[in-house]
Amino acid sequence: MKKFIIIISILTFIFFSFAKDNTEEKQGVKDPSELFTSLDEKSDHKKPESDISKNIAIIKDIFHIAFFISIAILALLSYLQAKKTIFSPIKTEIFKCQLAVFEEVISHFQSKSEVELKEDMDMDSIIEINSFELLNSYISIFMEGEVRIDEKFTKEKMSIVRGAVVSNEYAEEYFQLVGTKAPVVPDNENPHDPALKLAKWNDRKCGFVHFTEGYVKATDEIKRFQNSPLLPSRLKELLKDYSTLMHETLATVGEAVEEAGKGMPANFPTTDTLKNFTSAWVSNIHNNKAPKLEPKAIEILNFINEYLGIDNLAKETV
Repeated sequence: MKKFIIIISILTFIFFSFAKDNTEEKQGVKDPSELFTSLDEKSDHKKPESDISKNIAIIKDIFHIAFFISIAILALLSYLQAKKTIFSPIKTEIFKCQLAVFEEVISHFQSKSEVELKEDMDMDSIIEINSFELLNSYISIFMEGEVRIDEKFTKEKMSIVRGAVVSNEYAEEYFQLVGTKAPVVPDNENPHDPALKLAKWNDRKCGFVHFTEGYVKATDEIKRFQNSPLLPSRLKELLKDYSTLMHETLATVGEAVEEAGKGMPANFPTTDTLKNFTSAWVSNIHNNKAPKLEPKAIEILNFINEYLGIDNLAKETV
């Protein structure tokens, strides 16, 4: 296209020069012999010569206009080509940075099963800590004085806790806004009647779900991906959905603890049976209740695959 415009410009310039020369010739000094022509001959040729001059002038103007239009088009095309050349290295560097972020996202999810994705969140430790707290609460209500709670072991377990989340139901029941006149005080008294103990235990809510540093790192990693300006908006939406599933997975620990707690009086009525208590029981309940992470992880990987056209690139290579 660029070569074509150059050729048109050259031809236009040649025609313009030719038209200009012809005009000058027509407007130049006449031959002396023509001075002796009769007045009739002058009058006969005056009109045709005038028409020819006008036509040549029109042709000259047309080629003149065409010439400058061609120059303008050529200048525009040259600018567009220069613009591509100037910004191409910048786009290449941005794409390289984008690929680096894509690689991090892919490595976070690639070939990971449901179990491995939960391991990234440190769910085993979280369930163990909250199960241990459930056990201590059970002992304090049903076996106080019969079983001693190891305070040192409790501190070791709680030392890896980095925070806790509270369910809405528990907050509405036991929390009070600052400045209210009648604060809600939880009933910490332990009834002596076995029936009342059981009733109180069955009404128990798992108020706090403790989480660890591993969970914080996992959620921060997903947030970092979400906040990256290099990722497309659709991928950020998928990462946000995955982040929501992570929070729901943590909150489901409280539901699993509550369900396990209701079954403890029947499954662990004595100190001997209490020795069989493990966090694996709570973990199994949690696995049945918690949302699945793997399908969303696969959806994220599929989007990246389609966005980069990896499958098509592999076909072209073959």
